[in-house]
Amino acid sequence: MKNIIKILKTSTTALIMLALMFLVVEPAVSSSASATSQFTETLTVTSEISFLTPGSNIVLLPNISGITGGTANGQTQVRVLTNNATGYTMTMVASSSLGMVGASQGGNIPAYVPATNGIPDYAFAAATAGTAGKFGFTVEASTTADLVAAFKNAGVSTGPCGGSGTFDTVDACWYGATTTPVTIVNRSTFTPSSGATTTIKFRASVGSNPNPAIPEDTYTATTTLTATENP
Repeated sequence: MKNIIKILKTSTTALIMLALMFLVVEPAVSSSASATSQFTETLTVTSEISFLTPGSNIVLLPNISGITGGTANGQTQVRVLTNNATGYTMTMVASSSLGMVGASQGGNIPAYVPATNGIPDYAFAAATAGTAGKFGFTVEASTTADLVAAFKNAGVSTGPCGGSGTFDTVDACWYGATTTPVTIVNRSTFTPSSGATTTIKFRASVGSNPNPAIPEDTYTATTTLTATENP
């Protein structure tokens, strides 16, 4: 009987010790488990467009004598800045289809008319004696690829402009002011931080003894450029 009691005491003691060991070891086992949580951060950057350098008012020089005639030139530069991934389009529109309009005497220097409708002339055809005056413009770009086909040429002395030409020849491809917007630039990528530069040159020509007469006056034309993000 004493042996049985001794065995029971020993077994009970062993069970208690095992239980205590379990309590000590179990937390250590549980702490080795892990859990993960993964997530992403998203930010949308929207596109913007602006004229980093807007166009400036132009005075065509030299002054032109209304009877003996002559030629005057002027230009302005604009810089467009955009982060739009597909670039931008720039259009040009005149406030009047009459060309340059006199301030007080009712005269005008007519808008340049190219030899082929809708296609700029490679060379500016100056007004000849006894004809009406002419007022036209041409466009050049810091990145030739930005120019639309109409203002590019084949790189030879006679042009032509438009078509498949890839050259941006200085003082080539002349067109006339129109109240219908004319696309002059179509860029397919965002611009550098310094922007993309476009130069617009204007020329007025008056032949000797112009017909109709061009009275003494100050002549003005107003041009609006619009830069729009490509979709």
